[in-house]
Amino acid sequence: MFQIFNWNPHYYNDTEHLPELMPTDLKEFIKLKRDTNEMNTVWVSCQGENPADVENMGPVQYYPKRGFPGFYFPFQNKPGYQSPLVAVFFEKPAIGVLINIECKAWAHNIHHDRAERRGSVHFELMID
Repeated sequence: MFQIFNWNPHYYNDTEHLPELMPTDLKEFIKLKRDTNEMNTVWVSCQGENPADVENMGPVQYYPKRGFPGFYFPFQNKPGYQSPLVAVFFEKPAIGVLINIECKAWAHNIHHDRAERRGSVHFELMID
């Protein structure tokens, strides 16, 4: 998604038309936003890939925000450009269990395909 020259996201900034597959907690988070600048965001969600992963993952926090602000787009490879970052903090993951996690980026023109790993990233978390 990043370092794709001149790509501009089509933001979900109409809270009445959020995608059905978007996680409920993210929909609720977006609906609380009132500032139009904040709505111009490529939203991020992270979930366990199956029910056991969801249960073992525990609560999640996103820093500094729950997505990538619109001012990072489009990427034009200009000097001084800083790539955006969203850190994901797992508050209480289960110990001694391998947890499969999928994080997705959300914009109208980001298409998700788990098999092709489009619009998402997969990683595994295990705390000894």
